[in-house]
Amino acid sequence: MARMKRNVGDLVSGKIGPVVFYQLNGESYVRASPNRKKDSWSVEQLQHRERISKVSSFWRSVKSDETRKIWRLAAVKMNGYALFMKANMPAFGMDGSLIDPLLLKVSAGKLHLPLHLKAERLPERPSAIAVSWQNDPHLKSERMQDELMAISSADGKFSLIIPTGILRGAMNGSFELLPKPEAPTHIYLFFASRMREEYTESVCFQI
Repeated sequence: MARMKRNVGDLVSGKIGPVVFYQLNGESYVRASPNRKKDSWSVEQLQHRERISKVSSFWRSVKSDETRKIWRLAAVKMNGYALFMKANMPAFGMDGSLIDPLLLKVSAGKLHLPLHLKAERLPERPSAIAVSWQNDPHLKSERMQDELMAISSADGKFSLIIPTGILRGAMNGSFELLPKPEAPTHIYLFFASRMREEYTESVCFQI
């Protein structure tokens, strides 16, 4: 293994010819690519590859300019994609199956979620979601301008990010789901700062 004197993690990653470029704790490294045949992998290695593949597929399902930004801002000693993979690995079993949609994370960050966040469908408007929460009385006034964001999902399909227009200071409100995916079963909520430079982690609700 060789350590690179200049960080090229944003420029190159993965296998190139006989070498592999990768990042660890904010540093870039290069090592020889392992000479391994597929039929020599153990059951555990095959399962691990399948698990990584399914988490990576989840990343592609929710990836957008804003989600890339969210995870890039949240990452400290790794890139945003690596942090996303680490955060979502516990949601998948060793065979790659999804253990529980409630464990999935579509956002990460240093901002705190409000207290007692709730979300449910409006009986008279099935396409609308009613939300409510409580704010910490010691919260800084600028946090009251944080906007609630949402992503809905059904059968492994995810909507784009929905800016709800509901600010943290309101402590309640309602918003419409996007038409796709149809008949969503889960919704992921998180808050973004007014300038979109800070985010909370996401929390999932079954709806």
